[in-house]
Amino acid sequence: MLIVLSISLLGHALVHRILSSMAHEFAFSQHWVRAFSISNLVVICFFTASSGSSITLWLFIGILLITLKFFPTILRFFLIKRLRGALIPLLDCVILGVQSGKSFRISLHEAIEIQSGWVRRQLLELFESLSMSENVIAMKSALLKGFQQEIMEIDRSQSRCLEQVRALRRTLKMQENFRRRSGQVTQQIKMQAIIVTALFLGLLSFVIMQFGFKNHQYLIFLSFIFFFAGLVWIFSVGRRIKWKV
Repeated sequence: MLIVLSISLLGHALVHRILSSMAHEFAFSQHWVRAFSISNLVVICFFTASSGSSITLWLFIGILLITLKFFPTILRFFLIKRLRGALIPLLDCVILGVQSGKSFRISLHEAIEIQSGWVRRQLLELFESLSMSENVIAMKSALLKGFQQEIMEIDRSQSRCLEQVRALRRTLKMQENFRRRSGQVTQQIKMQAIIVTALFLGLLSFVIMQFGFKNHQYLIFLSFIFFFAGLVWIFSVGRRIKWKV
């Protein structure tokens, strides 16, 4: 029982440490961290009380730790999409601020303050790089690196800031339109692949039920290879043409 209790406390400490690191990186609220940490402690205590086996407890803690290990990568992917969608409204606020007579930096800072969570933290780091001429803060994502360079060039120009911000907004809007169109093409290819796969599996099931598998296993195996090669070719062609729409 002492071993199981020690494992449960160790597992809870590891999970709490990972949660604290994620909260710092993604600007989660401490209320969310405490709630999840308490829930994790309750579940671990339940496993400890209901199961005297340390193997079951190790298995649960291991699955939880592996899930939390890959969760930031998945979460960062969705947050980058959210950040990409926030850039154009951000520039709209900057344009309104500059038009009202404010400087570029003040307009940018006010537009960033409207944001929240992880997006606000990333944009604030970008804003801090404007005042650091030599030690520029390195952005982690390629999206922010490109946006950082554009913003720094606009800030250094000291003239025609409004026209440059509008030009940057048009560029981002054009990229968004291309991305949306390419997404539509990719979605169509996926739907066609799903339909063709369903037809192939239905036909394959019919052939096996009517004529057997052993007598035609060579032809079935060969048809499966050709079908898989066709799917790979379709997606490969789709990746090449999606930005040409």
